Amino acid sequence: MVIAIIAILAGLLLPALSRSKQSARRIACLNSLKQLNLAAAMYVEDNAGYYPSSNSSYRWPEALRKHYTNLRLLACPNDKSAGAWPNDGLSADAAPRSYLLNGWNDYFDGLPQPVTSEIMPETVIVEPSETIVFGEKVDGAGDFLMDLRSGNHMTVLEQRRHNGNGAEYAFADGSVRFLKSGTSLKPVNLWAVTEPVRRQ
Repeated sequence: MVIAIIAILAGLLLPALSRSKQSARRIACLNSLKQLNLAAAMYVEDNAGYYPSSNSSYRWPEALRKHYTNLRLLACPNDKSAGAWPNDGLSADAAPRSYLLNGWNDYFDGLPQPVTSEIMPETVIVEPSETIVFGEKVDGAGDFLMDLRSGNHMTVLEQRRHNGNGAEYAFADGSVRFLKSGTSLKPVNLWAVTEPVRRQ
């Protein structure tokens, strides 16, 4: 009888513990995005109002490294591909990473061509509370940027990491929000900064 009661209690508690663990991982992911977004804001302030170059030889994790110290921020606990904690002495570009930086492709595509250095001025962002700076990428994908030009939003953007129905996003106004799957792209493309592409 006692064993049966224990089995029933365990059956009731295990799903609750699992949900609690998932919630804790999601909060850790949200906090990491907040800190990376703050690092990006400090980078912009230090670099005359420009985001990191999207075609530099080093990528955004290393470019922002001065403004964060712990490489663990780069990996969401729900990203199964992230693996063991990285050595903080390594290049940030080589560390396990769960996030994409906005590649600002629609802005660069609208400039007179050819564009040799892709650096995006913060002043171009008209709706900071509705413009994504960072989003989550599919487990194991090597992409650093959300690239509307190449269409990797269809293959690399992770839109269902948390509870199977959404993901966390960091916005240009400093906020971090959970969005349901698909809503970062429609009805408004929150990755775009030019009005025609936002409303496509």
